[in-house]
Order: sequence, then C-alpha cells, then structure tokens
Amino acid sequence: MSEFANFWNLILESNTFNFIVLLVLLTIVMQKLKISDAVEKLKDEIVEAIENSKRARANAEKKYSDAKSKIEHIEDEISERLSIASKQAENIAGSISENVSRKLKQIENNALKVIEAEEKTLLTSLTDKTSKSSVELASNYIKLMLEKQPDLHKKYIEESIDELDKVKV
Repeated sequence: MSEFANFWNLILESNTFNFIVLLVLLTIVMQKLKISDAVEKLKDEIVEAIENSKRARANAEKKYSDAKSKIEHIEDEISERLSIASKQAENIAGSISENVSRKLKQIENNALKVIEAEEKTLLTSLTDKTSKSSVELASNYIKLMLEKQPDLHKKYIEESIDELDKVKV
C-alpha cells in the first residue's frame, strides 16, 4: 500500500494532474456561472459598439464633407450676395433720386403757379385801384374844368346828344 500512497502523492504533486483538476474545476464553475453566456454577451456588446462607432464615424465624415463643400464656395456666395446687395442699393438710390427730382419739380411748378396766381391777383387789384383812381381823377378834373369854364358844360351836353343821335340811326 505504501506504493499506492507513493503513487498517489506523486500524482497529487504532479503539475499535469493539478492542471487537469484545475480545468475540471473551471469547467464546472463556468457551467454553473454561465460565463460562456456572459462572454458571448460581452462579445456581442463589443461588436455592437464597434458597429455604432463605424456608423458614427461615417456620419461624421459625411457631415465633415458636407461642411467642407459648403465652405469651399462660401467666398463666392458672399461676393455674389454683396454684388446683388450693391446693385439693389444702387437701384434704390436711383429710384429715391428720381422721386426726389420729381417731387422738387412738382413743388417748383406749384410754387410758380401760386406766384402767377398771386401776380394776377395783385395785377387785378392794382388795375382796379388804378382804374378807380383814374376815374376819380378824371371826374375831379372834369368837375374842375366845368367850374372854370361853364360853356364847356353845354358843349359836352351837345356832343353827348349828337352821339346818342348817331346810335339811334
């Protein structure tokens, strides 16, 4: 039996035996703890994370490409918009200038019309005053002449009658 005990000690002390025992124990523990499922789940999560990273990278590259293409032409677009804005400003300035010129001409024409109307009013007023003054002066002169020369009175009466006779005929 001592031989058997020696053999058994030799087996227990051997690395191969210990390794086999370790493998058996690990297999039992793995089956009990379902480590293969956990490892498989972890593997699936890592694969999914890698796929998500690839998609995110593809989206980022696409956005970068889009942004880069937009930026490439931005100076041309800015120049074009500035040119359009400048033309619109020139058109508006021209339109405003034309409107101001038109309004100034209208104001000038209206002022001239008002001045002409006032001139006519003043001329009419002056003419009326001059006529009244002339009639009054003539009347005063005739009265004065008739007072100085009473025979003119008869002469004017006779001339007036002769004129009335001519009209009757």
